[in-house]
Amino acid sequence: MKKVLLATAFSIAVTLPALAQFPPPGVYQCVDMNGTAFGVLSLQVAGDYQFDSSVTLGGSGQVASSGNSVNAVSGPLADIGLAGSFTTDERGEASFIFTTNMGSLLCALPQ
Repeated sequence: MKKVLLATAFSIAVTLPALAQFPPPGVYQCVDMNGTAFGVLSLQVAGDYQFDSSVTLGGSGQVASSGNSVNAVSGPLADIGLAGSFTTDERGEASFIFTTNMGSLLCALPQ
């Protein structure tokens, strides 16, 4: 019985990061699907962001999230229709795949 309870507790603990409402804060480098630099996304707690880019306008705004889905609701990322999702690896580091009206983007922590 103890082994079943421990296995259940471990399973819950491992899956909890995937249930987060907001994506993990951090500074993410974004590239297009050709690997060309697109910008730098700085996510703060509760969905505030700063975006810097040489390809499009930068600035600040907010993203909304539900589960692992993310949508820009204000600022320059909303202006380009950014929507997508994130995944979290075993170290708790997130990566994002977004669609925009300028094409698809991949954003991840610098290597």
